[in-house]
Amino acid sequence: MVTKTRSLDKEMRHALSKAQCYEIMDYLMVQFSDSKDYHYNYYFDTYEGALSKQDITLRQRTIRKGNDFSYVLTLKIPTIEPETFLEYNQPLSERQMRRLVYNNILPEGEIKDLSSIHGGNVKNFNLIRVSRVKALYKDIEVFFDRISHRGKTFYEIGTNIESDSWASSTQKAQEFTELLSKFDIEYIQADRRSRRFR
Repeated sequence: MVTKTRSLDKEMRHALSKAQCYEIMDYLMVQFSDSKDYHYNYYFDTYEGALSKQDITLRQRTIRKGNDFSYVLTLKIPTIEPETFLEYNQPLSERQMRRLVYNNILPEGEIKDLSSIHGGNVKNFNLIRVSRVKALYKDIEVFFDRISHRGKTFYEIGTNIESDSWASSTQKAQEFTELLSKFDIEYIQADRRSRRFR
């Protein structure tokens, strides 16, 4: 039986310089370790580029933690709320992942069934690799990403705002911007990677 998960995803992300990234990481006492949390992100679109034109993301993420691998197919559809997406997540087997990444064959499941969105005919057009480390700051979990794309390296800090409570969501957002302000950084939402790295 195919596992289906669907959620509203709101993510705050800010691009950092390498120096800024390591300064905040030192403050929160964490460091990058590729063996602990490394992502291979494969991005897909229709042959006509219809998904990117609608700001829709179709991504297969392979996560390596030590010697363990997991595979997740994700479809993100924008909502009327800024930087908030209806997100479908579907765990994959290694075989399903390889058929998708190397042969552009969508696995059976809810995401494939949403053919009115992607037409069922997609291609792998981009790979972004990410080393991720997480840390706690007050009531929020922040993540630091070291992003590798076509021989260049970029850095980001972010947090997921997952709450049905408006007051709780507002507090979490304030704590994130407060953390940045400690380092004289004014929060500016980073563009989504599916658009930024093409």
